[in-house]
Amino acid sequence: MRLHHAYTAFDCHNLLGEGCNWSASDQSLWWTDIEAKCVFRWDDNWRAAAVRQLPNRAAFVFPRARGGFVLGFPKCIAITDPTFTDFSKVAEIEPHLAHTRVNDAAIDPFGGIVVGTYNECGREPVGSVYRVAPDGKVAWLFGGVAAANGLAFSPDGQIMYFTDTAEGTIRRFALAPQFVGLAEIGALAGPNIAPGSPDGATVDIEGGYWSARLRGGCVVRIDRSGHLTDRVDMPSMAPTCAALGGEDLRTLFITSRRTRQSSDELLQFPESGNLFRVNVGRAGPPPFSCRV
Repeated sequence: MRLHHAYTAFDCHNLLGEGCNWSASDQSLWWTDIEAKCVFRWDDNWRAAAVRQLPNRAAFVFPRARGGFVLGFPKCIAITDPTFTDFSKVAEIEPHLAHTRVNDAAIDPFGGIVVGTYNECGREPVGSVYRVAPDGKVAWLFGGVAAANGLAFSPDGQIMYFTDTAEGTIRRFALAPQFVGLAEIGALAGPNIAPGSPDGATVDIEGGYWSARLRGGCVVRIDRSGHLTDRVDMPSMAPTCAALGGEDLRTLFITSRRTRQSSDELLQFPESGNLFRVNVGRAGPPPFSCRV
């Protein structure tokens, strides 16, 4: 197994950093701090960051192909202008469920967004996973979800990955052309493949799945056969999401959190909540374009 060590790229002390994704158009990493109601941009060329305040908690931010951004607010998907001042609702997500909110999401190969929900009041699997098409139409994909995470797609766009953090199995689904349907094809890995619980994830050009291990203090790479090949050790026990980016797409960026960490743990890992980085020597695929 190849071992790597991540270090702080930006000392942001996020309460709950999440949803990181690389934008090729501006050579930047975008992510949110859900609990602080902020969106962050990291300019990797200038090693500089910008922060915008949001009107509500957002679990993800995606640059749009048509300009502006798509945001995952607790109960809706919204679009906004480049200055994050005007917001328009595109789709509602689970308005009938009082205790769930939008959580993890990924841009699919056809320009839509697959998004899952999170039960904020326990581990009961009352949430679901949905697809928001480029025209804003919402399709229910499957239910029985407590904490949707790990959404990612294979480089060829034929496989979708998903995990429920509360259960821990990393599942795989085969996509039908133009996303007219999907079929589960068996697990990539079980819950005990690595320390901690699976959170956010990304996939490299070889099809390796990089899983942030919440409470495990690492990110691991699982190849297409389900074997561990790499581990990134971190100065935080709570990595939350990962994305490959940088000029050559070989830098693994990792968000983390400070919420739900004990005072003793924060003393031991004072960099918790920061944005981390490490060159892992494996490139990410060109990002899919969001057409919502």
